[in-house]
Amino acid sequence: MKKTLSNILKFFGKIFKIIHKILDVLLITPLSKIAYRINDFFTSKGGSFDKFINNPNTLIYISLICAIGVFLAIDRKVINLTETESVVLSNQPIKAEYNEEAYVVEGIPETADIVLMGTKDNLYLAEQLSDYHKLTLDLTGLSEGTQKVNIKYNSPINSLDYKLDPSRVTIVIYPKVSETRTITTDILNQDKLNSTLVISGVELDRDEVIVKSYKEKLATVASVKAIVDVNALNATSAGTYTLENVKLVAYDEKGTEISDIEIVPANVTATVTISSPSKIVPIRVVPTGEVASGSAIKTITPNVKSVTLYGEESVLDSIKELNVEIDVTGLNNDKTFQETIVKPTGVRSMSDTNVTIKVTMDKETSKEFKNIPITFENLDTSKYKALASSEASTKVDVTVKGVSSVINKLESSAITAYVDLSNLGEGTHKVPVMVTGSDEKLSYTSRTTVIEVVISKR
Repeated sequence: MKKTLSNILKFFGKIFKIIHKILDVLLITPLSKIAYRINDFFTSKGGSFDKFINNPNTLIYISLICAIGVFLAIDRKVINLTETESVVLSNQPIKAEYNEEAYVVEGIPETADIVLMGTKDNLYLAEQLSDYHKLTLDLTGLSEGTQKVNIKYNSPINSLDYKLDPSRVTIVIYPKVSETRTITTDILNQDKLNSTLVISGVELDRDEVIVKSYKEKLATVASVKAIVDVNALNATSAGTYTLENVKLVAYDEKGTEISDIEIVPANVTATVTISSPSKIVPIRVVPTGEVASGSAIKTITPNVKSVTLYGEESVLDSIKELNVEIDVTGLNNDKTFQETIVKPTGVRSMSDTNVTIKVTMDKETSKEFKNIPITFENLDTSKYKALASSEASTKVDVTVKGVSSVINKLESSAITAYVDLSNLGEGTHKVPVMVTGSDEKLSYTSRTTVIEVVISKR
């Protein structure tokens, strides 16, 4: 370590020596020679230069000559301290002065540009005093209607000339009126809330507000909404949250925000109730397609029997079970399926999204169930009533195929035979007989495929 440091110091020492030699040759030695020669020249003159420069009158003459030279340079604009230039102060705010309680004024510009003209020193000072440039629009004493008004400028530096852009504006003065409006709530960023949570209620600290403007503009206000932003709640669990200073916004009938509407008060306090509604529903595995001839499904075993759903209570109430389809077309051996559980519309979250289903196969047998009653489905019973055209059309015999151990557990009450009467009106109709059963491992076939149904008005 010491040896390395020593080498570094030697390296920099050599560099400094080289720099010193270069400066000595190119700068120090030549300047020294010049100074020596000048000194030698005046010394050889017997000291007359020293006597001249030390004479008090000499300094006076030199000062006078310098003053005259500076005067001439300024007079001939060699040195110019008074040349006029300009700067632009952009987007300076305009303050309008009028009775805001009694009138509404449209056409007031928010800003104007100030062009300042003068000397450099004054312009520089003006730029440093940017907070003191005031633009005002004095509307006091003006009557209702269209008016043309000059913008006034109060400059902090009176020696500067100026121009305003714009310098004159056209405004319209209206009498201010007020109305009472009911507040509704608009919730933003609901999808940012934890998927297991929902907003179950929002209560505002007031139901009505006063809106103020001129009559024609108030007529365009279709609604006043309190904008509740879920992000501002920072909610991580169910509970009640208070959100203060909730902004109120006026909208027209197209849902466009209306500006320049005074709302009193401008903000409200919202109490937001967050809950976590859930429901446990069973998984129902539905085989689709036909298995291989002579084979039948013996068992269907999903590793997930049920899932917990999270969402609005109104959505959860309508869900009884979740169907998961598996394609068993041509199946004759045991098989394991990996399937996705489809999330129902309106459900925010599910405890499981995938399921593993084991299917075992065995030899197929069949059994006949007699006199299964036929029911009528999807008939508009408020207008019509339906009857089978004959006694034979009220019941059917059903052949059930599957594994014997499964068929032997099946009760006839678990078999449903029905006809679909949707979109049918008054008259006699031939309709196909449909059969289903509670056990999806079995297949169901009606001996009678079509029956006649008579539909009449009530």
